[in-house]
Amino acid sequence: MYYHRINEKSKEIQLHNKWLSLLAASMGMFLATLDITVNVALPNITSSFDTDVQTVQWIIIFYVGSTTGLQISLGSAADTYGIKRFFIVGLVIYTLAVLLISIAPLLSLVMSLRVLQAVGNGLLVASAPALVTRAFPSTERGKALGLMSGLGISGMLVGSLVGGILVDTFGWRAIFAARVPIGLISIMIAILSLRETRIEGVKREFDFKGAVTLFIGVVCFILALTLGGITGWVSMHVFTLAFFSVVSLLAFVRIQKQSRNPVLEISLLKHRILTPAFASAYLISFATFVNLFILPFFVADIMGLNAKTWGMLLMLTPLAASVSAPLGGWLSDRLPAAYLTTLGITIMTIVSCSFTLLDSDSTILMVAARTACMGTGMGLFQASHTTLVMGNIPTSRLATGGAILTMSRSMGTATSVAIMSAVLAARISSY
Repeated sequence: MYYHRINEKSKEIQLHNKWLSLLAASMGMFLATLDITVNVALPNITSSFDTDVQTVQWIIIFYVGSTTGLQISLGSAADTYGIKRFFIVGLVIYTLAVLLISIAPLLSLVMSLRVLQAVGNGLLVASAPALVTRAFPSTERGKALGLMSGLGISGMLVGSLVGGILVDTFGWRAIFAARVPIGLISIMIAILSLRETRIEGVKREFDFKGAVTLFIGVVCFILALTLGGITGWVSMHVFTLAFFSVVSLLAFVRIQKQSRNPVLEISLLKHRILTPAFASAYLISFATFVNLFILPFFVADIMGLNAKTWGMLLMLTPLAASVSAPLGGWLSDRLPAAYLTTLGITIMTIVSCSFTLLDSDSTILMVAARTACMGTGMGLFQASHTTLVMGNIPTSRLATGGAILTMSRSMGTATSVAIMSAVLAARISSY
């Protein structure tokens, strides 16, 4: 009887830690997606520092470029030295960065601190799926990852709603300061609930050469895409950045072949399930962001609606996604995740095609129905797709797998923005 009670108590503790681990990981993802508030604050930041839009936009570029360039390396470091340790470090760095940004007196200092924030963000988005995958058995993994995805996506919704209010009431610094208490609470929950898991056979060394060359290659690629979309693809600085990107990535491949513990194992990119999964993440992010990029211009210039109306329409996508993601994760425990991933892609493809049917006579309801359906497909896809990927990643490489997945989505968005910026600029100049 005594041992029976001990076993029951042990099961209760494990269950308790399991859900607290999910809460900690979800809060990390929530913090990461809250950064959408920066887009809302850009006009206020511009006037506060008495600068121009072309200069202020580097606040976004530095952050996106640094996060994307560091993602895989940070995921590999977390697998090598401990996922819990690096997740908590990510929370500390992120919280410290947003605190310092909220009091930074110079725009140059804000931009520098955005790179520090990007390091914390990269650790969070790489480690969170790995933490949940380790905490839950395979029979509950989809439900847990779906809840994490839903709570993470809700950060976009909260950021869109609350960000504008904070900026109008207190100024742009408030959107960074408001994240400090959330970060502190997340750190406390993570320290109390997470447990470090040792994986046998993991070499305790890190490939710094590979990490540096990968960072240079990815950042140069992101900058070439961004500047190409803004200034044109034939400018010398775009060619220079593209050249350094190719050289660095080729050097990275060579270093990985010689490394005993590579940052990126080539086997992950040759996996029969992971390879198409990473490719689909890139393509879906690219395709869906085209609509989000073009739709504001259509709503404002063709339909004649104001920014407030567009903001309400835009919020329907994360709202629907935050509801459908837990459903998609729950279904992933009962149906093959690949089927649900395909269903999500099918919904988003049909909705994307339906956007081409909109014209000057379209109503708000027509646009709202499409944006909500897009969010539903996005939530189903993201939850089931994450479950599919994390279920096929080797246990010793969970954080790296999560990092590759996030990077695939980030690269898709960055490519979409660059190409659509160039297309839009060309269309404007031709008319």
